[in-house]
Amino acid sequence: MRTDDLIDLLARDASPVARGTVRRSLMIAVACAAAVSLAILLGWLGMRPDIHTAMRTMPFWMKATYTLALAASGFWLTYRLARPEGRTGRAWALPLLVIAVLAGLSAIELAGTPRADWRALVMGHSWTLCPIRILAISAPVFALAMWALRRLAPTRLMLAGAAAGLLAGGIGATVYGLACDETAATFTLTWYTLAIGLSAGLGALLGRRLLAWR
Repeated sequence: MRTDDLIDLLARDASPVARGTVRRSLMIAVACAAAVSLAILLGWLGMRPDIHTAMRTMPFWMKATYTLALAASGFWLTYRLARPEGRTGRAWALPLLVIAVLAGLSAIELAGTPRADWRALVMGHSWTLCPIRILAISAPVFALAMWALRRLAPTRLMLAGAAAGLLAGGIGATVYGLACDETAATFTLTWYTLAIGLSAGLGALLGRRLLAWR
């Protein structure tokens, strides 16, 4: 059978995909995974004891806005790359812009703090645990995002995997923020960004294998 005949045969009974199907599939997968991540947090670390007070402060929402913005960037990139020959255009600039904004806030924070106290702003009291915990909590989101991508048709596998990792890391960091009482912009920029970057890097490494058509 010629290639053209095979393509015609495969396409004969094909029907158009409903508008929004890809986005809806990803949203459902991410929502379910985020719920699992929250359950893991509650069973493992629990909410920070002062959560109700913290939610009335600007630093809490600064951190949440940062991680949610990175998650949203990851979702948009994943959505764009979920289709064959998906193009991202300049969308990869979105997470870089988000990071740049927090870097600016961190610079202001450092400028207003005595140099002797800079180490405390960077390290906090949980820097050795923060990235590991974020990666662990983001694992369900990463797994379901990759599962959803496998059901679609990405062709730029490393980029799609990196986008899924960015999405997972952003959501994992947002959920972890409910337990973490570190509020410095510099700490968030350093360790939260590291964890999210590691998640994106892991996605890129695994994307070629896990997302390959078989």
